[in-house]
Amino acid sequence: MSFDQGLAAAQAWAEQAVAGAWLNPGDIRALLELRPDTPASLFEADSHRPLVAAFFGGTGVGKSTLLNRLAGQAIARTGVERPTSREVSIYLHDSIQLRHLPNHFPLDRVRIAQHHDAAQRPVLWIDMPDIDSVEQHNRELVLEWLPHIDVLIYVVSPERYRDDKGWRMLQAHGGEHAWLFVINQWDRGHPLQYEDFAKLLVKGGFQDPILLRTDSRDPGPARKADDFGQLQDFLREMADRHVMRQLELRAEALRLHGLHTALTGCLDRLGTAGGYAELAPEWGRIWDETQGELLRGLEWPIQSVARAFVGHEANPLRRSIDLTRPSGHEAKPEPRAAAPLLWDDWAASRLRDALDQLLLEAGQRGLPATPLKAELDRVFEAGGGTVLNEGQRSLRHALARPGNAFRRFLLKLSGGLAALLPILSISLVSYEVVKGYYESVAQHLDFLGVDFAIHSVLLIGLSWLLPFFVYRQLKPSAEDTAIRGLRSGIGRALAGLGEEVAERLARVEDRRARLVAEGHRIAEAAGAAAPVEPLPGPGLLGRVLPTRPGPPRKGSDSVQSMFNTSK
Repeated sequence: MSFDQGLAAAQAWAEQAVAGAWLNPGDIRALLELRPDTPASLFEADSHRPLVAAFFGGTGVGKSTLLNRLAGQAIARTGVERPTSREVSIYLHDSIQLRHLPNHFPLDRVRIAQHHDAAQRPVLWIDMPDIDSVEQHNRELVLEWLPHIDVLIYVVSPERYRDDKGWRMLQAHGGEHAWLFVINQWDRGHPLQYEDFAKLLVKGGFQDPILLRTDSRDPGPARKADDFGQLQDFLREMADRHVMRQLELRAEALRLHGLHTALTGCLDRLGTAGGYAELAPEWGRIWDETQGELLRGLEWPIQSVARAFVGHEANPLRRSIDLTRPSGHEAKPEPRAAAPLLWDDWAASRLRDALDQLLLEAGQRGLPATPLKAELDRVFEAGGGTVLNEGQRSLRHALARPGNAFRRFLLKLSGGLAALLPILSISLVSYEVVKGYYESVAQHLDFLGVDFAIHSVLLIGLSWLLPFFVYRQLKPSAEDTAIRGLRSGIGRALAGLGEEVAERLARVEDRRARLVAEGHRIAEAAGAAAPVEPLPGPGLLGRVLPTRPGPPRKGSDSVQSMFNTSK
């Protein structure tokens, strides 16, 4: 994977994560700030490009005079005309064309001068604005050009070599470049300053930094002997194709490493491996407590609704009560007959508290709360309606089929016996009456007396009373049946809400896991594409490349303290 491919994939992944509310724009800022610009992007792909070397430094250190001395003419404005550099000056061979200047570059702040010296063709020179300027636009211009640089020539003066403003900025953004260091205006310098600056560079991460001294005063004969020729020699040596290729490979590896780091930072904000699945046991505990509290708190509304419902339904001339509609939707002539609130503000607030507690637990575990909140808001919005619908369904079902199956069987049996046994008793008594009458007439015996009549009445009465009594005892009251139906329905609805939240947790975790897996795939590909090779020993690259290629973007405390030390 090349850096361009990895960056495009990573930024597309990050934008998808932001669109899904998994990350916020601030989380992916470091990733979006990465750019695919390289020195080679300034030139045609198939051309043998020059080495891009840029002078960086603070105000008044003489960067422009160095470039003018190199060119042998006034390429960059200096002195009173431009005490603080505000533009980019480019010095290149006339056979080289800059064909890919980015569209957003301020071309009116780019000054291009060409030369015909074939000996200097391998190097393209750039004089950058002062990096310690108070003008923010100067800093932005430097940062725009920085990815296009191969070699940073950091220029200081004897008086300002400990000034850390420019150093911290370049350390934060220039870790993938080669470095040369120049103490300009050496006619005012002292060997102790040279030695001190060299020690500071070693502390700053360079094993054996190339530190040169130059005196670029005009006229030339007044100049003090310096290392300007060595500067040209070093740059010509670095312009060798093999060296440039090594610089490009190392810069590519460092950019991929930076991409991997930025992407890993985004992935860290998506939570640990277990993710939302680890919240399921915690949600079970939260919902068990909330469900019990809701059932206890809704007991009085359940009884009130049951009484109102049974009383309303008993009158066939009244409208049927719908628990799922607000009482204001009832017929106006009977506002008092409307059902009391079953799912009130208290119940809704308890459901909201439970869902918020789950969100808080997710946040404490480092999980994105916004995607989960969107799912839980849907549960909350439908929660009241779900409870009322299930309660009404269960209520009507309970009234239609009161009690359990065995009780309903006994109820039907006792009701049948209450009708059948009196019939059998009457039949038996009738048979005995007819038989007694026949025998009394035929044999001239006494007819049945009062005792028989009393016992017959008692038999018929008991045969009806006993099963009827059992029937009445077994038959539940409509109010009790309604209460049990509402309790059962609300209990099932609350259990269903808990299961729905658990299912939504699983769905959110599935989406998070897919997003994390894709991010890890890109990060691993970037990390494995071009590992940073160890620096060569005492050679040229070992001297111009820092041993700490990836300093913090905000500057380390060690660098600040190193350059803030008094002379």
